[in-house]
This record gives sequence, C-alpha cells and structure tokens, in this order.
Amino acid sequence: MLRCVRTASRLVSAAEATTSQAAVVRKEVVGMKPLEGPLVGSVRTVGSPRWFSGSGAQTGSKQARLHLEQKSREARRKAVENASYLTAIVIGMVGLTYASVPLYRMFCQATGYGGTTQRALTLEEKLAREDAEEDLSASAAAAERSLTVHFNADITSGMHWKFTPTQKKVRTTPGESTLAFYTVKNLSDKAVTGVSTYNVTPQKAGVYFNKIQCFCFEEQRLRPNEEIDMPVFFYIDREFATDPNMSDVTSLTLSYTFFKVSEEDGDEEE
Repeated sequence: MLRCVRTASRLVSAAEATTSQAAVVRKEVVGMKPLEGPLVGSVRTVGSPRWFSGSGAQTGSKQARLHLEQKSREARRKAVENASYLTAIVIGMVGLTYASVPLYRMFCQATGYGGTTQRALTLEEKLAREDAEEDLSASAAAAERSLTVHFNADITSGMHWKFTPTQKKVRTTPGESTLAFYTVKNLSDKAVTGVSTYNVTPQKAGVYFNKIQCFCFEEQRLRPNEEIDMPVFFYIDREFATDPNMSDVTSLTLSYTFFKVSEEDGDEEE
C-alpha cells in the first residue's frame, strides 16, 4: 500500500510540472511582439508554432468559397434537370393511361379482338364507299383511255346554207370536257331559219355522250350571206372506260343535220 501512495505522489508532481511549463509557454506567446513589415508569401518561425501571413490565408479562403459555390450551382442545375425529366415521364405515363382505354376499344372494334362487336356501316356509308371506290377505278381507267371524236355536218335539200365543222376531229379522254365549233353561212338572198338535230355513232356509245352546251333543237335565223360560229361543249362519261361493251370503241362520230323551218324575203328583215 505504501508503494501505491508513492506512485500517486509521483503522478501528481509530474502533472504540476507540466502545468507550470504550459503556463510559461502561454506567457511567452502573449508577450510576443507582432511582426513588422509586409510578410506576403513569407513564413516566419518563432519557436513553435508557425505563423503565416494574412493575405495568403484570405486568398485560399476565397478560392475555396468560389469552388464551393460552383459545386452548389452545378448540383442545383442537375437537380432541376432531373426534376424536369421525372415530371415529363410522369405526365407521359398519366396521358398514356387515359388514352389506352379508348385506343384499345378502337382496336377491338376494328379487328373484333376479344369478341368485341365490330361497328357496322350504315347503308349510306356503304353506298358512299362504293361510289368512291368506283370513282377511283373509273378515273384511273379513264386516264389511260384515249378517244377520237370525229365531226360531221349535213343540210337537207332545198336549204341554201353552207354548214361545216371547224375542226375535223379532236382527241379526248372519258371525263374530259371538250369544246368544238361548227360554222354555218346563209348563201341565199333571203333570211332563213333552221333547226338542227344530232346523233352519235356507234349508237351504243351514245348513252355516254353528254352535251354541256349545244345549238341543236334551237332555231337559228341567218340573214342573207350571214355567217356564224356555233360552239359544242361536251364530255364522255368516265364509266365509258370501265364498260366491257365499250372495249372495242376507239372513236366516235358526232353528226349534225340542219332542217329549214321558214324562209323570209330580204325586205322583211328587222
């Protein structure tokens, strides 16, 4: 036990010696004079510890602060980008969720998938679809079909008129509007009124011939030696190109015949 007491006494004495040395060092530090003159970039050692200049420490602190601010800005930017991407993904998923039901219903109705009843077309829709399909096929066939239309002119006996087609023939296609002219002149010394009729050959093609403007079945009164041009505006139906009975027809002839209706003396002209 005596040995333990001695050991404790020694530890107390060592602690008191250490405390005394620390007090002496503190007094020396407190009583140290500040360094004179600029010490930028220099280091002065007075015993221990080391003392550094204030400018170098401030520069290092500023660079560290700028570095931290830059890192913070980059982190915020990345966070905003990630948030935008996530928001877009969420919105797209929500939209797809709402659209999936009607899209799936349309798919099932169109294909009958899963026993879904397909939508039936009304009679009007079926007729409209058939007409559209026929028009497309007829238009394609008409564009490849070329026809030659010849023109002929006649007058009855006893009628002193000169009646001729301005052109002998024209080339056209089914569905294309075509304009032609006839010329008529009264060769007599009296005013004459005439009327014309027409026909198309071959006769089986006549049902497809349509006149838009024509001088037929209308009275034409010509004074002595008067000459006029009369137009004929016509087209051939597009169905002509798809009719099997018309497959051998490559040309048509349009003929007009004038008949005299009345004749007046020259002094009775208006």
